[in-house]
Amino acid sequence: MFETKSLSQATWPDFESLFERHNGLHGGCWCVYHRMTMSEFIQSTKAGRKAMHRDLVFAGKASGLLLYDGGNPIGWCQYGRAPEFYAFDRMRDYVKLQIPEALRPSWRITCFVVDKERRREGLSKLLLKETLLAIRAAGGGIVEAFPLLVPGVEKPQYTGSIKMYEEHGFAYVAPIGKYNHLMRLDGKQEVGDGPS
Repeated sequence: MFETKSLSQATWPDFESLFERHNGLHGGCWCVYHRMTMSEFIQSTKAGRKAMHRDLVFAGKASGLLLYDGGNPIGWCQYGRAPEFYAFDRMRDYVKLQIPEALRPSWRITCFVVDKERRREGLSKLLLKETLLAIRAAGGGIVEAFPLLVPGVEKPQYTGSIKMYEEHGFAYVAPIGKYNHLMRLDGKQEVGDGPS
């Protein structure tokens, strides 16, 4: 049976277990890439990134949802208040959009992780639905996401796909950089089920 739990001091060991099974994900990112400048990330180490995320969790400054099956952590979605992921605000193409105050995001969704043994089961879609419900329960508002679309690469990206976001009510806004694409949910739509 699937269930979700928020990332917290109590669930940090489950987050750690999931990420350790995948070597910290994406070169040992530990899901802090969007919380740092590029130079800070390059200068950091895997151990340092893990420690940074742990410190954020124990200070109550990190958020996300863990997905469990029978008590075993098998998935993760990172989301949080938009200013927490300030790397996006520094992207040249994002700045050029000159987003009006009325469309400034309250939230951002950055990453999805599904255990390599459980992929192609639609679990990212389930995580997205549960994340949007959690955002709504926390007050809602405009949500931004930045799916990657890399030409010639068929495997799913850690950001989720454009199609997945569209199925949950997001609108396509603009390309951001070489491969990122900005999508927006205005916070007024009902949270869709998405494909099961």
